[in-house]
Amino acid sequence: MQIVADENIPFVREAFANLGEVRTVVGRHLSRADLGEAEVLLVRSVTQVNEKLLAGSAVHFVGTATIGLDHIDLDYLQQQNIGFASAQGCNATAVAEYVISALLIVAQRQGFQLSDKTVGIIGCGNAGSRVLNKLKALGVNCIIHDPPKILSSLPFPNGEDEIPSSSGLFQRRIRGDLYVDLETVLSADIITLHVPLEKTGRYPTYHLVNADFLAKLRDDVILINTSRGAVVDEAVFLERLAARPTMTVVLDVWNNEPHINLSLLQRVATGTPHIAGYSLDGKMRGTQMLYAAVCDYFKRALTWQTQSCLPTPPLTRLSFSKTVDDDVAIHTAVMACYDVRRDDAVLRRVSQATHPGAYFDNLRKNYPVRREFSCVEIELPTEKMTLAARLRGLGFQVCTE
Repeated sequence: MQIVADENIPFVREAFANLGEVRTVVGRHLSRADLGEAEVLLVRSVTQVNEKLLAGSAVHFVGTATIGLDHIDLDYLQQQNIGFASAQGCNATAVAEYVISALLIVAQRQGFQLSDKTVGIIGCGNAGSRVLNKLKALGVNCIIHDPPKILSSLPFPNGEDEIPSSSGLFQRRIRGDLYVDLETVLSADIITLHVPLEKTGRYPTYHLVNADFLAKLRDDVILINTSRGAVVDEAVFLERLAARPTMTVVLDVWNNEPHINLSLLQRVATGTPHIAGYSLDGKMRGTQMLYAAVCDYFKRALTWQTQSCLPTPPLTRLSFSKTVDDDVAIHTAVMACYDVRRDDAVLRRVSQATHPGAYFDNLRKNYPVRREFSCVEIELPTEKMTLAARLRGLGFQVCTE
C-alpha cells in the first residue's frame, strides 16, 4: 500500500510504516502529480481535497488530521466511494486551553476578575464545550448560542422548529447550561467563536461576524476567534476596530492564510498563527485517530500506539503552599504550561519578514512542543480544596497532602 501524507502530521511515518510505503509532501502545494499510485491520502487543512486533486487517481481513502472539513469535498468522496475520516475533537482541549490562557492575560491587563464577567460561547461542539467546562470550573457565568444543538433537543414546549433571533428572545436550558438567541449572546462581556465554516445550509457561518453582528456588541467587548478566518468579514471588522478601538480582539485564524492582513494584526490585542489547537497531545490524537480509521477501512490490525512516541513533558509537577492566593496559583499554573503571549510575539515579527506568507507557514511547521494541562500534576495542601477543584476543572492533575 502506498500512502501520501502531509509532512507536518506528527509521527506519520512511524504510525503508518507497518501498513505500507509512506511518502510525505508539502501539504499546501500538494498536486495530482504528487499522488502517484497512492491508495491513501492524509492531509491537513491547508490541502484542498476535491475532484481536481483526486480524479483519475488510485486513492481509496482520505483522512484529514483536522477537525474542520471545509477543505474536503465530501460529496465528491461519497460519489466516488472513497473512504473518509477526520480527527474531530482531537485538538479541542488545546483550543480550550488557548482560550483560558488568552482570557487570563486579558483579565490581568485590564484588571478584572473573569468570574465577574459573562462569556458568550458561539458554537458548543468539541472545542466550545471544553471551553464551557473550563470556564465553569473558574466560576464564570456562560451563555451559549448553538442553533443546531438547540434544534437537536426538539420537541420544543410549544412545538417550535425555529429559534427566534432579533424578532424574539429565546432561552432554553440543556443539561443545566443556558442556550440563548444570537442577540442575547452578543450582549455578553466576552464572546468566543467555535463554529465550523459553513457557506450554505440553515445556519451559515461564513462572515458571521459582519456589520450587523458587530453593531450589537458592547463597545468594550472581548472577542476571540479560534474557529476559521472566514467566519469574520475582515474589511468590516477593521472599520469597526478603527471606529471603536475599545474592543479587545484575540485572533488565531485569518482570512487568506498564510497571507494574513497585517493591518488587522496591528489592531488586535493578541494575534497568533493558527496554532490554538497545536498541542503535541492534540496532534498525536489526530494521528492516532487517522491510523485507527485506515486500519479499520483496510481491515488491518492496530499495532501502533502514541505512547511509544510522546516525549516526557518539559514540565510535570508544580506545588503551591497553603498561603497562595487561588487566582495567583491558577494564573501561574496556566502560564507555566502555555502562555499565548509567546506566540503573539513571534507572529508580530511577520511585518519584518521578506516573505510574510512563508514566515507564517514556518511558524506553524516548526511550532515548539506544547503539552496540555493534564501532563502536569499540582501538589496542594489539604486546606486548598477549593483551588484543587478549580485546577482539576481546568484539566490539571491534582494531589493534596
